[in-house]
This record gives sequence, C-alpha cells and structure tokens, in this order.
Amino acid sequence: MKKNLMLFVFLLANLFLIAQKKLEFNSVDSLFKYAENYSFKIKTGEQQVLLAKWQKISAQAGLVNFRMQTSFSLTNNIKLPITYFPSEAFGGEPGTFKEVTTGQKFKGNLNFSPQIDLINPISWSKLKSAKINSKLTDIDNLIVKKALFESISASYYNIISLKEQIEISQKNLFTADTLQAIMQNKYTEGIVRQQDLNDATINKLSLEDKLKQLEISLNQQYYSLKVLCDIPQNEELSITENANYNQSYKIGLQVNNQLKHKSSLLKADLAKEDLRANRLVQYPIVSIVAYDGWQQNSKNEFFDPNSNWVNSQYIGLKLSMPFPDINKFTLTKSAKINKTILELEAEHTKQENEIANIQLILDYEKAYSQFKTAKQIFLLKEENYQMALNQFNASILSSDKLLIAFDDMLVSRFNYSASLANLLYTKSKIEINNSIQ
Repeated sequence: MKKNLMLFVFLLANLFLIAQKKLEFNSVDSLFKYAENYSFKIKTGEQQVLLAKWQKISAQAGLVNFRMQTSFSLTNNIKLPITYFPSEAFGGEPGTFKEVTTGQKFKGNLNFSPQIDLINPISWSKLKSAKINSKLTDIDNLIVKKALFESISASYYNIISLKEQIEISQKNLFTADTLQAIMQNKYTEGIVRQQDLNDATINKLSLEDKLKQLEISLNQQYYSLKVLCDIPQNEELSITENANYNQSYKIGLQVNNQLKHKSSLLKADLAKEDLRANRLVQYPIVSIVAYDGWQQNSKNEFFDPNSNWVNSQYIGLKLSMPFPDINKFTLTKSAKINKTILELEAEHTKQENEIANIQLILDYEKAYSQFKTAKQIFLLKEENYQMALNQFNASILSSDKLLIAFDDMLVSRFNYSASLANLLYTKSKIEINNSIQ
C-alpha cells in the first residue's frame, strides 16, 4: 500500500513538471524572436496581408468582370392560357371569337448568357485601390510590430531593474536589521531614546514593505510580458540577463523611421482613388454580351424523344449608362473633402514623424545623462552613509541622521538601477525604429 502511494505521488510530480513548462530568455532579441513566432498580433497581421493579397487578385480579375449566367428550367403548364381569335378564321360568324388554348404543356429551357466588360473604368480604380491597400497593410503591420517590440522592451528592462532592486533590498534589509539590533542594545544601555529605536524599527518595516512591493511589481511585469508575447499562463517565464552597468555613450546615433508618414501618404492615396472611383462610377460601361439557349416544347412529357431541342444564339455590344442622381453627387463631394483632410494629415504626420525621430535621440542623450548623474549621486550617498555609520559608532552622530543617510543611500541606489533600465530601453527603441521600417 505504501509503495503504491509513493508511486502515485511520483506520477503526480512528473505530471506537474510536464505541465509547468519554463521559458528562459537571456536577451531582448530572443524575446522578439519568440513574439514573431507566437504573438497573436503578428499572426493577425499576417492574415491581413493574405487578405489584402486576395483582394488585389479579385480586383485584377474584375478588370474584365467575366460573368456567365446559366439557367435551366422545366415547366409543367398544368393549365395552359386561353387566347381569343376571330371565329371567321375557323369558318365561324364574323364579329365573334373562339377560345383557343395556346402553348405546350411541358417546356424545357437551358440558357447560357456570358458577358465580358471591355471598358469598365470603376474596375481600374478598384485595382489601384487594392494595390495601395496591400502596401498600406504591410506598413500598418510594421507599425503594430514596432509598437509591440517597444512595449516588450520596456517590460523586459523593467524586469531586469526590478530583479536587481529586489536583491539590493534583500541585502540592505540585513543592514536595516543590524541597525535595529544596534539601536536596541544602545536603548537597553540607556544611550539612545525610545524614539530612536522606533525610527530604526520603522526603517526596517519600510524596507520590508518596499521589498514586498517590488516583488509584486516584478510579477506584474512578468504577466504583462506574457500578455504581450502571448505566452500561456501555465508556462513559467524567466529573464536571466543581469544588469550591466558598463555602458558607453553611442556617438552619432540617427533615426530615420518613416512608417507613420508612409502610412498617412497611402491613406491619402486611397482617398484619392475613392474620389476617382466616385467620378468614374458615372461613366458608361461597354460589354460584350452573348446568348446560347435551347428550348424543348412537348404536350406529352419532359425530355420527349419525339420533340427536338431548338437552339437560339446571339452576340452583341451592351452600353450601360448610369443615370445621374444627387446621391452620387454628394458622395463625390464628400470623397473630395475626405481626400483634402487626409492630405493635410499626411503633411502634419511628416513633421510629427521627423520630430519623433529627433525625440528618440534626445531621449537617449537625456537617459545617458541621468544614468551618469545617478551613478555619481549613489557613490556620494554611499560614501556619506559609511561616514555616518562610523560617526554613529563613535557616538558623534545622532541615530536619526544615520537613518536618513541610510535611506538616502538606498533611494539613490534604486534610482541608479532605474536609470540603467531607462537607458537600455531608450537605446533599444532606437534599434527597433532603425530595424523595423
């Protein structure tokens, strides 16, 4: 019985290990590759590209707009119609009429009516719109991909920073515990006040709460990353890259991403084609039409072997001219206004796009400056804390100033870690904008 229980527990443990998969990433690029393969946003974009391709093929086929109307019918005239003929045609009295049943009881029809458009201006406009829409779909998918990668990069570097801040908090929690113990001993000896002991206890409690908040934030960032990359919740996610403070300033960085401007230009082109289509819809359509049909009439049965199928054919040209109306006029005017609006937006987007590229470089310069300053401040705060601790141990500095120095040192260390994450993120954004365009 005991062996069976152990075997059952062993099997359950193996099943849990199988169900709990683990994904490890040691760089943001490896996470980008995963997202390219599994992200629903990117997969949806691929389907949109495929849809735009088939719309383009449909528009190409619509240039001639070949149509083949086919019909087949069998009619049983249960009660044939009556026609009145003058009776004198049958030897009757003049001025009277005779009832005559006309037609055949059984009738069969098979018809083919092909039609091909020779001149159809609206189809030409639809083809051009389909080509523009295909390009626009490609550009918009790149915009979505770029935004997705930027969001992934932000979460990725936040995780690296939060992991480090948790390690810093855990190490300094030991220091805070030591400070509290020292204060407790000094309070027991009557050297410090109850207020000083309380401040040391508050300092430790605050750091414990900070550690808890950081752990919660780390889990939130991991969940956010799972959502962005569409990683199943039953898979464990781990970022193994460590914070690297050996960062040098990259001179001459440039960004020339024009995706938003290209998208706005293509939207303006679509509006232009929409206006053109509204104008062309009022033009005539010239088509080749033909007819090939067979008819059999019989008073006995369907498919009567004694009754022949009679064939009739024709071929000709057909001119279709739409009748002008107020709706077409208002649609054309609306399309013209929409075209003007989108052209103005395209011009604005051009300037906005250029400023956004410049802003990325400025953000990088700002982030690097903050990173350098944060490092200098941390080193000075750390030195201040060490001197304050020595002075406190020598009983020449009050406990409250020691705790202030400790808190300042810890805050500056957190800021240093956060500034590194921000620097790496801004640099990553530049690389993303230069690679996806």
